[in-house]
Amino acid sequence: MKKYQVFILLIALASLSCGSINNYLDPEGPRHEGHYASGAPELIAPDTVKVISYNVKFGKKVDAAIEELRTVPYLSRADIILLQEMDGEGVRIIADSLDLEYVYYPASVHKAHGRDFGNAVLSRWPIEDFRKVLLPHSKPTDDQKRIAVGATVVAGGLRIRVFSVHTETFWMNYDKRLEQADSLVRAVSKDYSYIIIAGDFNTPFGRNVKDIDKTFTASGFVRANSGVGWTARVLPFGLWKMELDHIFTKGFEIVAAGKFEEGRASDHVPLWTILKPLPPDSP
Repeated sequence: MKKYQVFILLIALASLSCGSINNYLDPEGPRHEGHYASGAPELIAPDTVKVISYNVKFGKKVDAAIEELRTVPYLSRADIILLQEMDGEGVRIIADSLDLEYVYYPASVHKAHGRDFGNAVLSRWPIEDFRKVLLPHSKPTDDQKRIAVGATVVAGGLRIRVFSVHTETFWMNYDKRLEQADSLVRAVSKDYSYIIIAGDFNTPFGRNVKDIDKTFTASGFVRANSGVGWTARVLPFGLWKMELDHIFTKGFEIVAAGKFEEGRASDHVPLWTILKPLPPDSP
């Protein structure tokens, strides 16, 4: 049996547990925020910005995620961290442990653990202009909604519009999943010269990656993790590796990008990039 056939079979078996779900449909909340960054705000724009996107599966292994984000050279001292599949307390603990500001919105209460399930933006710089973007369509099996969490990171004279996103899985029609990504691109204000959109886009096949890439490049974005390869291990024992997570940027030169392949806090691995701000009038 081919890998994709095994995958579809597992999805079919999982459907036996389907039922309704509690979504948070108010675009204003609930919202959680915290302020743990130390020192006075910087007045000069940084030369580079280190960004990490990490889907920490159901927010279960928070301590392991903190250890990786604190000690792994490519991950430590990150400027911006975008998290998915988190609850509010898990985000607070990570932000407190790493001395970061944060904002978190849950999308729903997940049936797998009965806790909030959502995305967060963390930064060593001040953050403001919080926003929750309700992505269109719902998971057909239980009506679960997905969201993106937006915030403006104020790094000296640099204002960076940032979104942490988690689109629907393979349960949803493929075209509708593309519409979720397209709706987020259209929701980003053109008033910002520097934009980062990152997270779990659930793109299991090469065709999916190419299509999501086209959606963003058509609006002037560049995929920072192009060429990095797989970002998640799925199926029993992680036998199938897929490129599910992406970092899209506008207004930056991509200095470097990669992943921490040995990550063990989730079935996803942390994805990182180092970005250099371009002059505001650069194409």
